[in-house]
Amino acid sequence: MLSVEKQMLFLLSKTDQLQSQDLIRIYEKRGYSAPYIRNGLSKLKKEQYVDSPTRSTYSITESGRTYIRSINRKPTLYSTYWEGTWHLVLISFPESERKRRDQLRADLLQTGLGLLYSGVYVSPWPYEEELSELFHKHNAGQNVTVFTGKLDHGEITSQEAEEIWSLKEVTRVYEQKLHWYEEHFEPLLQDTLDNRSSVSLEVYALEMFVLFLTLGEAINELYLIDPMLPPQLLPDNWRCRDILQQLSVVLTTIIDAIPSESDYARFVK
Repeated sequence: MLSVEKQMLFLLSKTDQLQSQDLIRIYEKRGYSAPYIRNGLSKLKKEQYVDSPTRSTYSITESGRTYIRSINRKPTLYSTYWEGTWHLVLISFPESERKRRDQLRADLLQTGLGLLYSGVYVSPWPYEEELSELFHKHNAGQNVTVFTGKLDHGEITSQEAEEIWSLKEVTRVYEQKLHWYEEHFEPLLQDTLDNRSSVSLEVYALEMFVLFLTLGEAINELYLIDPMLPPQLLPDNWRCRDILQQLSVVLTTIIDAIPSESDYARFVK
């Protein structure tokens, strides 16, 4: 799922219903076209994360709420104690169902599992709710096997974890996001804060809400690629956790700056 689709799902989780036009108005301010937003809503509906009880009206489903809970839980993994237990997922599809296999594979990697061997995915974290939802989504119950336990032989080292989870690429993306924040986003945020007294409350609230969405999307993109492994499996010079915390603190600052009486406060307060 693209980060902007995840973000729309997050907004839907904060309210009973939203009109597609409401989302279009918000995201056009960010440079997204109306067809792009409608296409994203259609994808969310196809994946059964949202429902459309009436024309152009959308609400989140229980599957959508499960997905949002998994997103919100993922950052807490950096502060979770790991007991050394591993969780392995074995998948086996006939060649005629390659497309369904590849879709499940992409979702497993995005959830945070790493490819240990061909058809074998591994994680130090259980992801029980997430895996159950993925197996249901892809109708893969007969094609997967899940193991949980200790590795008696062939314990995964931090060097091997770096390859299994492509941590060098994860680091590259984090550094890229930090550069974007320092060079582009931070000056824009400061200008918006400095100009507070020169615009109406509604204009200021919308500008801050758009900044919230922009930074939130960048953070969500990091959630998609970061497996948030325990310290034992990370390189000694791992900076990504600190970068994520830095961006998250700024996001909280933006949330606090959105006027509570504005229409956008319901999405963040």
